[in-house]
Amino acid sequence: MKTIVKLMKSAGVAVVAGVLIMACSQALQVSYDYDSSVNLKQFKTFKVEAEHNIENDPLLGSELNRRRLGDAVKEVMESKGYKYDQQSPELIVRFMTDVKDRQQVRSNNMYSPYMWWYGGGNNISTYNYQESRFILNIYQKNSDRMIWQGWASGKVKAPTKKEDRESMVKNTMSDILRTFPQATQDTYSRK
Repeated sequence: MKTIVKLMKSAGVAVVAGVLIMACSQALQVSYDYDSSVNLKQFKTFKVEAEHNIENDPLLGSELNRRRLGDAVKEVMESKGYKYDQQSPELIVRFMTDVKDRQQVRSNNMYSPYMWWYGGGNNISTYNYQESRFILNIYQKNSDRMIWQGWASGKVKAPTKKEDRESMVKNTMSDILRTFPQATQDTYSRK
């Protein structure tokens, strides 16, 4: 009997912890697109810069956020085996963010088998929120042609601590670049 009680308490704690983790996680949807005619595994060097229209937004285009985004992209690309080269990179990774005002309409039908007695109806409510988007565009340097694009969008609650903001941005950039291939090592060159 004690074993069953302990097992039920453990299960209850696991369920509560799971609900808390789900409530605290960012609800971002990540996707990507690429040019299938380009072999993405041929590149080894990159540089990072802000997309040109990021300066239009006074909050997201601030120097702090540009630096935070650029550092996160650089760190993730280097962890994939790419080398940072400001002078003659093979890839240019450009980032941008924006926020859109969105509205969700909810309908709650209140019809029941007893509606003839209590009456029925339809309850409609609206919910306003802001949707954030993080976009990475990767260009081939020699042609200045976009070869890969990844983005994450959804409701983002800004963390209150500076360290949490940096880790949130890094995790988001890592999620976006998850499908971008690892840099391959050149097996024919000798160091």
